[in-house]
Amino acid sequence: MTPGDVAPSSSWSLHFLEALVSRGVKDIVVSPGARSQALALVAAAFADRQLIDLHVIIDERVAAFFGLGLAVETKRPVAILTTSGTAVANLHPGVLEAHHAGIPLIVITADRPASLRNAGVNQTTIQVGMFGEAARASFDVPPPEAHNVRSAIQVADDVVTAAVRESGPVHLNVQFVPPLSSPLEARLFDGIRTGVPPQLSRAESGVGVVAAPGTVVVAGYGAGSRAEKWARELGAPLIAEISSGAHFGPHLVTDYRRLLQLPEFANAINSVIVVGRPTLSREVEALCARQDLDVIVVRGPEAMPYRPNPRALVVDTIDIEGRGEDYSQRWALPWARLSRAGLDQQSSEPAADVEGSAAETHAERASFARNEMEIQREPVTPEMLVRAVWDVTWPHDRIVFGASRLIRVADAILPGKPLRVHSNRGLSGIDGTIATAAGIASASQSDAFATQGGVTRVILGDLAAQHDIGALASAKGRIQIIVGNDGGGRIFDDLAVAEEANPNHFERVMRTPQDISFEGVARAFNLGYIKVTNRGDLTTALTNTARPTLVEVVLPKH
Repeated sequence: MTPGDVAPSSSWSLHFLEALVSRGVKDIVVSPGARSQALALVAAAFADRQLIDLHVIIDERVAAFFGLGLAVETKRPVAILTTSGTAVANLHPGVLEAHHAGIPLIVITADRPASLRNAGVNQTTIQVGMFGEAARASFDVPPPEAHNVRSAIQVADDVVTAAVRESGPVHLNVQFVPPLSSPLEARLFDGIRTGVPPQLSRAESGVGVVAAPGTVVVAGYGAGSRAEKWARELGAPLIAEISSGAHFGPHLVTDYRRLLQLPEFANAINSVIVVGRPTLSREVEALCARQDLDVIVVRGPEAMPYRPNPRALVVDTIDIEGRGEDYSQRWALPWARLSRAGLDQQSSEPAADVEGSAAETHAERASFARNEMEIQREPVTPEMLVRAVWDVTWPHDRIVFGASRLIRVADAILPGKPLRVHSNRGLSGIDGTIATAAGIASASQSDAFATQGGVTRVILGDLAAQHDIGALASAKGRIQIIVGNDGGGRIFDDLAVAEEANPNHFERVMRTPQDISFEGVARAFNLGYIKVTNRGDLTTALTNTARPTLVEVVLPKH
């Protein structure tokens, strides 16, 4: 190659990324590496020209979940670029979550030429097919040749089409040979235009549903607001998980765990419409598994639709026949009213002392002040924590729950409110929660979303936080990482093994309490830090949103 020549790797990368952005890819996540340098350098040049939003993350596992968060928020496919070897393997947890949750990712991995595979060459493994069935499609591109523009454009079209149509991750493995990159003249970037993703979808199947008493709507992961709309149109009670996107509306039944155990309610059900995939309660799982009920599952974007029993009918949508409002007064609303009454009885929140606040005598005012001080000094409970976060969150904010006990507490007690709530429920893993939230925060607070981007609050346990500590380097903007520190995996306390196992063994290998300074962690990543031990601390902390902050909330260790 003589001076002034363009390396085939750089030429191909330029045409490929140009085609990618013209098909609606706006976000590219890059983890640095030598083999992937041509693509990474072109991406940086695109970012300089505001053609893409570029996110550089050194940890590939974090990069995958960060990209997943971007895709969740933007509803667009996100490209993730890594080098070869173990870098590819580190993407696997995020790719699996995207696969099971139905989130479009374009995973681009750099590789050595095929002739070096199985030859003991350094940093070379079999990358093709590494993600197995988790990839909707897999492409292995031979070493780029000079001026092979058509190949680059066709590959870009193929990966975007597969990611959008199949709603999931796609793997593109590109073999690069030296020279791995070369400078590109500025004029080569002239005329590049951005675009929108293609409007592609699978053929839909539907079924008619007659509005009548006895129907219950269950909204799980991926349901969205359509579940709330259908519940109203059917005149049906709505059991909507906290992260379903449908946890609001007049038909919402939050206290469903108790009501499903009451014969007068459970025995009156004759059909269940399941939207998405429920994951948070045994009671809903048992309801959907009942063989005496007609169960219709309206699938979401997930790879494998929920099949609670062999008789369940899986469809893409439903067509409602009849007028549900004729039945809602005597069928849906009794569920909703009893649910609200039950939650009011269970609540330990102090009632507002209106009379005390308006007291005229000094003694009465002093008594009121003492009572208020005692309330503010109350230790924080899991219920208090999730209520406080829920109450302070506005529709333009975001909430992200980790896979801990806190999401189940929230699902069981929080009233309806149309908020943007996410949790990685594709595989419900403990990993990647902070990275996903950082991606959501980045996208929701970008220029394109500036008019609606608020605060992102991620709520997770101490083990989930420790598992994803590296992602704190990517926490930027208005984001709060709220760590409910109850000394280990308290979610296991609800399992039978907690009563049956040797207590010392259970503590050591299941609950696994850790000795970690979250204050030290926050300082290491240049984050703000607030320690919360009581109600007053919590109220103050949740309003401190000017910078990325780790909020450690001390919870009871029982």
